[in-house]
Amino acid sequence: MILEKFKFNGKNLEDGPSWGMTDISMGTMRFRWNETNENRNAFLKKLCGSDKFPAAVELIHSKTVYDIESADETIGLQGDGIITRNKNIVPVVTVADCMPIYVFDTKCGTFGTLHSGWKGTGIVGKAVGIIIEEYGSRPEDICVAIGPHIGDCCYNVTEERAHYFIDNFCHDCVSKISEDNYSLSLTKANLAVLIKCGIPEDNIKIMDECTCCHKENGEFKFGSFRRQTLNLPSDMPLEERLTKFTVQAAFVKW
Repeated sequence: MILEKFKFNGKNLEDGPSWGMTDISMGTMRFRWNETNENRNAFLKKLCGSDKFPAAVELIHSKTVYDIESADETIGLQGDGIITRNKNIVPVVTVADCMPIYVFDTKCGTFGTLHSGWKGTGIVGKAVGIIIEEYGSRPEDICVAIGPHIGDCCYNVTEERAHYFIDNFCHDCVSKISEDNYSLSLTKANLAVLIKCGIPEDNIKIMDECTCCHKENGEFKFGSFRRQTLNLPSDMPLEERLTKFTVQAAFVKW
């Protein structure tokens, strides 16, 4: 499991919350409101202990962020981000190639976890906007961490999607490989969002491990939708396909 501190003014912020993500060895953390995942439940019970409570949403690849005061406010909700000032809450989202993003405001104390797939790129701007507008925070007081996700080494997209990112984020987040085949850097796209928001570079931590290809000791470290579903039958129903890869849990915890 990854467990890290935020970076503030270029240094690890030891007195702030920690952010983290499970890995493939811990099993799937798949989450649906109408399902029971005992593996996930056991992990969250151990993570939270007796004094903290997990808050989750069922992901829909959106830019929807919930600002909550108690963990039960998200029960039954769909969305892709949770922020809170309540230190007894552990905001949790699931990821498997999509980007986990973590935020923490050093002044007002708001913290949270976001799921940012290609459709949801820009959700971190939405979360930062809420923190600034609702709590009077300043961009220079906000820390952001980008967790492991599929890298441009493995993320090939069509020309249409490449131009979407060029038009909406930045030109250098895509590179042409061949006709109608481009590589996409979700890191560069999200950095463009953070720069636009005014977040200082010294307040941003980036984990550059690719969930699709990164190995440790010869074994894949992370679950990956792209890698683990690559050789499945093309006629397999989507709902069944979505059960065939290892989902990670991404969280922030005091």
